[in-house]
Amino acid sequence: MSKTWNIDKQGLLIGCAAVAGTLVLCTVFATNNHLANGLVMGKVCWFHLSMLCLFIGLLGICLFEKRLRFSFSLPDGLILLLAGATLVTYDWSLNPEPEKLLFGGQLLLWWFGLRFLFEQYTSLRFYFLFILLLTGWIEAVWGLSQLYGYSYSNHSLFRLTGSFFNPGPYSGYLAITLPIGLWMILRFQKLSNLIGWICTGTILLILPAGMSRSAWLAAFIACGWLFWIERIGWAKTKKFILNISKKSLSLYIILIIGIGLLFSGLYNLKKDSADGRLLMWKITAQAISKQPIQGVGLGGFPATYANEQGNYFNTGQAIGQEPFVAGCPEYAFNEYLQIGLEQGVIGLLLFLLWIGITCLQGIRSKQYGSVGGLIALSIFALSSYPLQLPSFWVVLLLLGATCVTQTNTFSSSIGIKIIVCLLLFGSTSLFGRQKKYYKAYQEWKQLQVLYKNNAYTSITDDYVAWHTQLKHKPEFLFEEAQCLHKAERYKEAIHVLELAKQLSGDPMIRYMLAKNWQALKNYPQAESELLQAIAILPERIYPYYLLTKLYAEPDFYQPVKLREVAKIVLTKEAKVESSAIREMREETQLLLENNITNNTF
Repeated sequence: MSKTWNIDKQGLLIGCAAVAGTLVLCTVFATNNHLANGLVMGKVCWFHLSMLCLFIGLLGICLFEKRLRFSFSLPDGLILLLAGATLVTYDWSLNPEPEKLLFGGQLLLWWFGLRFLFEQYTSLRFYFLFILLLTGWIEAVWGLSQLYGYSYSNHSLFRLTGSFFNPGPYSGYLAITLPIGLWMILRFQKLSNLIGWICTGTILLILPAGMSRSAWLAAFIACGWLFWIERIGWAKTKKFILNISKKSLSLYIILIIGIGLLFSGLYNLKKDSADGRLLMWKITAQAISKQPIQGVGLGGFPATYANEQGNYFNTGQAIGQEPFVAGCPEYAFNEYLQIGLEQGVIGLLLFLLWIGITCLQGIRSKQYGSVGGLIALSIFALSSYPLQLPSFWVVLLLLGATCVTQTNTFSSSIGIKIIVCLLLFGSTSLFGRQKKYYKAYQEWKQLQVLYKNNAYTSITDDYVAWHTQLKHKPEFLFEEAQCLHKAERYKEAIHVLELAKQLSGDPMIRYMLAKNWQALKNYPQAESELLQAIAILPERIYPYYLLTKLYAEPDFYQPVKLREVAKIVLTKEAKVESSAIREMREETQLLLENNITNNTF
């Protein structure tokens, strides 16, 4: 009877851990339409809640299991050092990303919770990978239903988004889960093999439709590596190389040319997009060189990038189409460069070392499916922004923990119980802190309904009331400033926008600042803001239009400058012709005609 109870008890504990882990892995599907930015914040809130469930399950394991296993490894130490680097480089006075800090703390607990679970119950490694593959399959089915019109996408410009906001990260997620499906096909038989075929086939059906070159390349390289290590290996490769004859040289030349043509085709598929990313990387690299050690801190990328791009264009060193393809991105579209800028070169080296050692340990333990997923994510991160989204961090740490966990561990039950209790306390504390933001996002969502209906003055005080809770969100600050501007509270709006300018590179913030300075009749300051905005994005027509109106002010009238900027508004090529551009040009033309009529030129 006692033996049966022990077997049932262990099965129950494994089942509880599996359910809790499944809830965490379902973070990718979580959305909340009652929150502002519900696609992302829904995932964040779900992750915090599911992590609390996970650690309650871990506490149950500590109470009922007699032998607990855990061994500290080098990747554990590296991930702690990376967390330390993030805290040391963080700008605590500005506090730009308090919620990312909370999320990062919960991710650290996710890592150690997985490490404990996998060493305690080795079978959970395969189970969690299986669940991860199923999430990829569900995303693929979801995408197919969007593509054929059976469900709505999350973006008005794209039919295919899955549970994400646009096709880019959606395709990246599929590319990461694809190697796991291929691994199941190559490694297992019967049911697992069949499931691998179904999931892999479904993902391959939808992946090309995402039009993400980064995802295609990541999937191709990761799956190619996986097939090579499972079916070919070093021995056959060395033998093949040694048997190469001089006659085969022409074939390799053709192969190299073919690879070159492939990359050229991928580049020309979305040339402007590729040129834009090259410019981003160039500007980010220049910013890193100016503060390589200390970095700018978590959340410091957008404002730093905008300032650096403005300085770059002011030097007159821009080449080709760089001004035309320039933007003010929230992310570097290269996670390694963004980590290098925000956490400094030391933080970047720690991250690269963690990835490298984790993959090596995964190869040694023959966890090739997990390593394939890590390779796909690492390649996708070269030209996209997966680590700026919560779902990818959850997957990254799961794959890493699967690679690192070994079976030859030692037992130290008392110490482990204390650590798990501390982790549960930490998870509960982080959940409580994040919950404080939940109400703020709910209220913000309700305010946005009125904001989008132009009821600015009626909600101004409500925005001001939630300023303290949401002052780290530049989108909120811009909306608050817009309401203050409409209520003619210009000085307050300027104060809010100055804070937003430290958090974001969005030129609209400077445009709004200029409007408020102009309303206060501080025309030189308004001019300064617009000129800075033009330096950052010289091909935008809107700031020249605002300058035209500024130079036409009776108290700041400057006819020569007015003619110069008006000519730019009327003749500059627009990226996309629209009714707004036509209206600006018509108004500018009318302004010029009125001034000529009044003999002001």
